[in-house]
Amino acid sequence: MREKCVNALNSGGFKKIENNSFLNQLSAKYTKATVVGKIEITFAENDKGIEINVKSTANSDNIFALFSSPNDKIMNAFSSNLG
Repeated sequence: MREKCVNALNSGGFKKIENNSFLNQLSAKYTKATVVGKIEITFAENDKGIEINVKSTANSDNIFALFSSPNDKIMNAFSSNLG
C-alpha cells in the first residue's frame, strides 16, 4: 500500500516525498499556481488490515482560496491517482 501511495503522490504532482519508516508515514509538498501545502499519510495496522490516515494542510491566504478549498485540491490530487 505504501508503494501505491508513493505512486499516487508522484502522479498527483507532489514534490519532496519523504518516506519515514520509523513513523510509518509519508509526507510530501504540493505547490501549484493557486495552492501551496503539504500532505501526510500515516499507516497503522489493526485487526482488519491497514488503516490509512491522510491529512493535508494548505495556505488559505490567497484570493483563490475564496472560490475553492485548497485542502480539497490537495486531497483530490492524491486520491484521484490512488485508484
